[in-house]
Amino acid sequence: MLITRFWWRFGWLQVLGLLILTLWPEVNVPGPEGSDKGAHLVSFGWLMVWFSQVVVKQRWRLVLALVFYGGLIELLQHFSGYRYGDIWDLCADSAGVMLAWGLVTWVMPNWLDRIAPSCD
Repeated sequence: MLITRFWWRFGWLQVLGLLILTLWPEVNVPGPEGSDKGAHLVSFGWLMVWFSQVVVKQRWRLVLALVFYGGLIELLQHFSGYRYGDIWDLCADSAGVMLAWGLVTWVMPNWLDRIAPSCD
């Protein structure tokens, strides 16, 4: 299905874009100390919502993959020499994934199926 291929490809572009932004030397979320946690929560929640539309069975694997991805980013930041890894960022990433998992499970389980006929 054309929409499914688009969904996967654009999703992977988002994953790559997030990696670039998180490893870029001078990207900072404006605001007080610790306010970037909201950006982490929303970013990883969005990725969970996005990919869960094409990963319908065994979404728990998607949850694990995104939490692992958040951990990988924090590890890469730690070893970058100009960013730092933060366990609280990983907690915010994980919280975003878990909240979005609940959202797609109980509120909008097959949202893509509803819009797919109008997109192909």
